[in-house]
Amino acid sequence: MRERPLTDFEHILLGIIARGPLSGYQLRRYFADTPASVYQPSPGALYPALRRLRDRGLLVGENEVSAGLRRREIYRVTDAGRRLHRDWLRHPVDAETVGRDLGLHLMRFMMMEHEQPREQTLEFLADLAVALDRFVADMERYLASLPRPTGHGALAVRHGIAVHRASLQWTRATLRTLRTHPESPDTSA
Repeated sequence: MRERPLTDFEHILLGIIARGPLSGYQLRRYFADTPASVYQPSPGALYPALRRLRDRGLLVGENEVSAGLRRREIYRVTDAGRRLHRDWLRHPVDAETVGRDLGLHLMRFMMMEHEQPREQTLEFLADLAVALDRFVADMERYLASLPRPTGHGALAVRHGIAVHRASLQWTRATLRTLRTHPESPDTSA
């Protein structure tokens, strides 16, 4: 029997832990204190996801006792987990779901910096730009077909067009930036 694919949230957990070992509490703080808060899980979702990743051999958990004698489990990505994470980063952009999955694509982009060659990241961004361009064009065609261009539905579609057009502009600008600036070491870690 084939194992079920990881959820997007499980992939995100692997990527975050791949940057350095973390406890469940530290992961909860990460989701609460960073723009990754859009993925903020409930404690009832986080710990079962960590257990599933550990049970599949993608994470290892090591018990540690803090100065206050509290036990906590520190999670590290295994070699198998890192391979699976890198494979996920290399998945192509699905033009059919780019509107729904835009935040996920941005999270993948963020995680690519230390996990894959720059050329692969540039390919990913080029694919994202093509998918966004197509998505915006489809939404504009749909808007033009609406009988009431000032109805609430049309106004909501205009919002979607503006958001995705801004994302397309960002993607193109990011491609230009990465193509014209030499790689520099990340100083944020």
